Parts: sequence; C-alpha cells; structure tokens
Amino acid sequence: MPSPSQGSSAANRIALLAVAISAALTALLAWVYVRFDSQLALAQAADSFSDTLTQVVLAVSVFIAARPADRDHQFGHQRAEPIAALVASVMIGVVSIEVLRESIGALLGETDPDLHWSLPAVFGAKALSKLFLAWVSRRGSDESPVLRAIHVDSRNDVALSTLAVGGYFAARHGYESLDAWLALPIGLWIGWSAIGLARETLPLLMGEAPSVERQHQLEAVAESIEGVLRAVLLRAQHVGTELDLDVRVEADPSITLEEARRLGSHVEERLLEEADVSHVMVHVAPPSEPVDSAAPADQDQSE
Repeated sequence: MPSPSQGSSAANRIALLAVAISAALTALLAWVYVRFDSQLALAQAADSFSDTLTQVVLAVSVFIAARPADRDHQFGHQRAEPIAALVASVMIGVVSIEVLRESIGALLGETDPDLHWSLPAVFGAKALSKLFLAWVSRRGSDESPVLRAIHVDSRNDVALSTLAVGGYFAARHGYESLDAWLALPIGLWIGWSAIGLARETLPLLMGEAPSVERQHQLEAVAESIEGVLRAVLLRAQHVGTELDLDVRVEADPSITLEEARRLGSHVEERLLEEADVSHVMVHVAPPSEPVDSAAPADQDQSE
C-alpha cells in the first residue's frame, strides 16, 4: 500500500493534469459553440469550465492535506481532501442542472446546429483525453477523495462526449433534435454521480468508523507484537482520509511499568506504519473480561 506522502504526490500530479486538460477543452468547446451553435458543445464547455474551477480546488486541497499538524490543527489537515471532494460533488450537480436546462431550452426553441466536421473531432478529442484521465485517476481512487472525484467526473465526460459524437452523425442523417435529446439522459447521469460522490465523501467528514473487517485487521496488527495477549479497538474514526485509533492492549500483569510503556510504544509505532492510520492512543492493561471488539465506536469502555 502506498504511503500517505506518495498518495498525495500522485493525487497532486493528476489534479494538475486535470486542470490543464479541462482548461484547454473549455477554450476549444466554447469556440465550437460560438462558431457552430451546438447545444452539446455548450453543455460540454460549461462542464469543462466547471471542471477547471473544481480541479483547481482539488489540487489546492492536496497541498493542504499534506501539511503536517500544527498548533491550530493538532490532528493534521486530512479533512481538506474530502471537503474538496464534497465541493466537487456540488459542482458536478450544478453541471447536471445546466445540461438539462440547456437541452430543454434547445428542444423548445427548435434550434438547428451547424453540422460542421469540427464537432465530432472536438467531441472525440474530449472523450479520449477524459478517458485517459479516468484511467490514471482510477488507481488510488478508493483511498483518495480527490482522485475519486476526478475519476467520477472524467467518466461522466467520456459518456457525454461519446454520445455527442453519436448525436452529430444522427443529425447528419436528418435527426437534428437528437443533439439536445441525447444531452437529457447524460444530465441525469451526471446528477446521479454527484449524489453518489457526496454519499461517499460525507462519512469521512463525519468521523465514521472504518468497517468491522478493517477494525479486526488493525487488532490483528497490534496482536502481532510480542507481549500482546489481546488487542481491542475501543474507538476508531476517520479524520478526513486517515484513521484515529484508541486501542486497549492486554499484557501479562507481571510486567513492570517500564515494560508496559515500551510495549505500548511498540504497538503505537506498528499501527502508525499502516497507510490509513495517522493517530494512535494505546492503553496497556492486564487481561480482563471478554470485550466485544465489534461494538459501536462511540461505546465507552473502561479499562
């Protein structure tokens, strides 16, 4: 599993690449709309402009999230990435509304776009560039909200651009209104993806506990340390993209206070080697009654 610094570096490079691609596509698509009056070109120009602004926010958030803890942010800045991803989900939702509005307006106005050869060329260029961006952002998108936001948006753009190419050739064969009709389902698809991205991001901001499976994995990591008889996660929560752990370690009651302190330090150091763990508090205690390690993270348990 990549380290947090490696993940942040990769996310930052991809976010900057996404900004450059979206800015270039915005200029190109805006020119096509002004020149040939294509509603899909306008929808995609608006989408690319929104992408540019959103991806600037995402790129900045990666820089902020990578900053170390300080006096004002004692648990670090890890919440920056999910906050930016939530902003991205809102912007994607706005694009959905804009696509639907422009499509309905075009259908009611019965406008006829100029079917110039440059339309499928620019739509195809956008589809290919966003397909590449979706591919490079897929790796690591499960761990990084920023990469997840870029991946979702790029995937949507591939679908939008591909259907735009189809709409062009349909219009060339006498189905002029298909240009606007095809934008309707794409607008709905974009809106649904915005909702999905928000649902994935909010738990990271609300301090949700990791899955029970991940909690058991972390307990097993602690129990792998020599001298640990049993380990139980008392509390575990997301602090942005990383985890804050409160773990009870049971050891032989005959060990000295100094040995217990060293054992606690070893457990803390080992857990901090996990890529998704940023803070650990270890309590060393003698064996006690069985504790349900799958209990809710907010359940208060005494040592």
